[in-house]
Amino acid sequence: MIRSQLKIAFRNFRKNITHSLLNLVGLTLGLTACFFIAIYVRDEYSYDRWIPQEEQVYRIGMDVKTQTNDNIRFAATSGNLAKALMEYPQVNNTVRIFNYGNNGVISTSLQKQIPEQGIFFADSSFFEVLPYPLLAGDSRTALNDADGILLTAEKATKYFGHQSNASNWLNQSLNINGTHYRVTGVLKDIPFNTYFRPDFIISTVSVEHQQWFQQNTDNWHGTMVQTFVRLKPNVSVAAFEPQIRFIAYKYVGDEIKANGQVYTHFMQPLASIHLHSNLRYELSKNRDALYIRILSFIALFILLIAGINFVNLATARATTRAKEVGVRKVIGAQRAQLIFQFMLESCMMSSLAFIASLFLMLLLLPAFNHVADKNFTFATLLAPGIISAGLGISLLIGLLSGIYPAIVLSGFSPSRIIQRYAWQRKTNVLRNSLVVTQFSISILLIIATIVVYKQLQFMKHQDLGFNQSQVLVIPTAGNEARKQLPLLAEKLRGQADVLSVSASSSIPGRDFGNNLLQLKNDHTKKTDARLLTADDQFFRTYDIKLLAGRLCNMVVDTTGHPDIMINESALPFFGWKKPEEALGQEFDWGWGRICGVYKDFHFSSLQQGVTPMAIFYRPWSLAYISVKMNTGNAATTIAGIEKTWHTLIPGAMFSYFFLDEDYNKQYLAEQRLGELFMIFSILAIVIASLGLFGLASFTIEQRTKEIGIRKVLGASISGIVRLMSTDFLRLVIIAAAIAFPLAWWAMKSWLQDFAYRVPLNAWIFIIAGTGALLIAAVIVSAQAVKAALDNPVNSLRAE
Repeated sequence: MIRSQLKIAFRNFRKNITHSLLNLVGLTLGLTACFFIAIYVRDEYSYDRWIPQEEQVYRIGMDVKTQTNDNIRFAATSGNLAKALMEYPQVNNTVRIFNYGNNGVISTSLQKQIPEQGIFFADSSFFEVLPYPLLAGDSRTALNDADGILLTAEKATKYFGHQSNASNWLNQSLNINGTHYRVTGVLKDIPFNTYFRPDFIISTVSVEHQQWFQQNTDNWHGTMVQTFVRLKPNVSVAAFEPQIRFIAYKYVGDEIKANGQVYTHFMQPLASIHLHSNLRYELSKNRDALYIRILSFIALFILLIAGINFVNLATARATTRAKEVGVRKVIGAQRAQLIFQFMLESCMMSSLAFIASLFLMLLLLPAFNHVADKNFTFATLLAPGIISAGLGISLLIGLLSGIYPAIVLSGFSPSRIIQRYAWQRKTNVLRNSLVVTQFSISILLIIATIVVYKQLQFMKHQDLGFNQSQVLVIPTAGNEARKQLPLLAEKLRGQADVLSVSASSSIPGRDFGNNLLQLKNDHTKKTDARLLTADDQFFRTYDIKLLAGRLCNMVVDTTGHPDIMINESALPFFGWKKPEEALGQEFDWGWGRICGVYKDFHFSSLQQGVTPMAIFYRPWSLAYISVKMNTGNAATTIAGIEKTWHTLIPGAMFSYFFLDEDYNKQYLAEQRLGELFMIFSILAIVIASLGLFGLASFTIEQRTKEIGIRKVLGASISGIVRLMSTDFLRLVIIAAAIAFPLAWWAMKSWLQDFAYRVPLNAWIFIIAGTGALLIAAVIVSAQAVKAALDNPVNSLRAE
């Protein structure tokens, strides 16, 4: 029984090979895209869920409401917070974590100096809050000593060579910026789906008595450390969070009120940080949950388009088998047998598409990893969850495409089926509705792709208030390199094709510190400001406009009145309407006297507005050399720069990058989203076009006799093409009318995340609608022309 039905299924496949291949290819492409997005989304939602009892771990963030009612949200808090939280019985333990900075240089036994970025400080309670697995060492004591340091197995192998026993790495000496540390623990390499992925962790015991650390952590206004807390089991976060919301007021409430600011603390579940946090001073670049939801919808849309194609072509082709069903019923076939036959054929086709999609995914996996910035392996694709979900979806599509024609056709009497295809008109309504649905989705995706691309181009080419072109940046690290920076800058200025050279603590696009700036003679006027250290060539190198005053003096001030410059966005916070009013004003706590006011520029991404910022000169904080150069002879110029570097700083690793490329890395998430949008939008159009091709081909085939008669009666080819195309083009117009308002609402919501954004112009919608209309017109017209050019004798003879 089954064997004969399988034979019939394969015979029908061969008999309608074009229709079958269209169905197979469309569904295969749809399933492939859907599964790729599924593993991407699953990975994004898996961040930090591998950590034992991660649901008990929270990060404490801080909201600061300024005098001008601006809200600044920080991922970092005061260093005092961790100790204060330990007074609550709901808290199991806390840990403070903060970045070593961009200046970490490890000196090796071969007299080489290697810069490292992933260096952090953490309290000795680290493992009680974040129990990362250790390959060697004791988690209870690893960070107890001032010279203790943890490193990953990857870094241990890099600096001490491969060891079959990880314990052999313990007690090895590591020199960072001239300070010797002893390896007290080796971390198992940390999974990629982790928010905090350090390469090295130094005990905070090593710096807790240093003045800079105490100044930055022993005041409730600081935002230097990230504070993580592990709650005791069964603690209600909803009940506990309100207790700590205004914890700062318990210690410095009068001071905060006098400042005219509002401090509130909030809790973030560890597993939610990666997708639901984009605060100032994050430890790593996070994703946006909105993008993940958008990709999820795209996967659903593509699957829907592919499924609609499959159902449409299956139901359309089923009408041609009505006589077959009638004959089989006449010779005794039961209704259940006919239903099973249709369902078997549909499920067999969808299962073949599932198998083909697995092979296609294996083939495209490297390319997908590159676009999505992931490290998926074949094991990821073959995970039981992916296989079972994929097979289930495929069979469901097969059942849906087979059940309607199976039930309707098998329910008719043989005489009705043989005399007339009684159900054909009903299926036309269904197919038309499905065509409208898939083209609505396709048009929506086209609009989204155009908007994302326009926004990316806008951010890349918008006037930033500074000139980022032709600037080569050399990151420096280590005490020896910093000592040589002034001399290095001087030597480079004398080199051919070098236009200007500047040294600074950070560069546009990179994070840097902040602190409270408060007027010395009026403590009610203050603001949190970004603080940058730079020399007097910074403004020339980056073409930043000075509005009033002069540049900072390059001599380190010893009188307690150093020079400091502020941007125009800082003026309103102190009640100044003109830049000249700020000159000569002095800030408290030794920050200095204002010598100049400069025009706002976008130091950070355009997703954020310009905030108050100050620039001053502190030679010990300089970390980057920016070289404005003539790029006409770039290779020779860079070679000369490297030679000068090695002459002045022998043994230090030389590396460089161009600022414009580095600055645009801030938009990598949006760029990848745009690339994925483009890829999957094109795929959606291709799948929809395949379906339209098959449906148009079938429809015109059904009207072959009509076309032949019209030609005999004198109809022109253009008239026949217009007649055959009108119905399909009308469906696309209806689809556009549905897609336009949905796309407008979706894109307007997405653009709200950007401080600076492109307008939603009407031409975007016109291009998307016209493009879909042209694609449909070409596909349908090609089939209609082919039928119109055929000799009418052939079609009439066939009838």
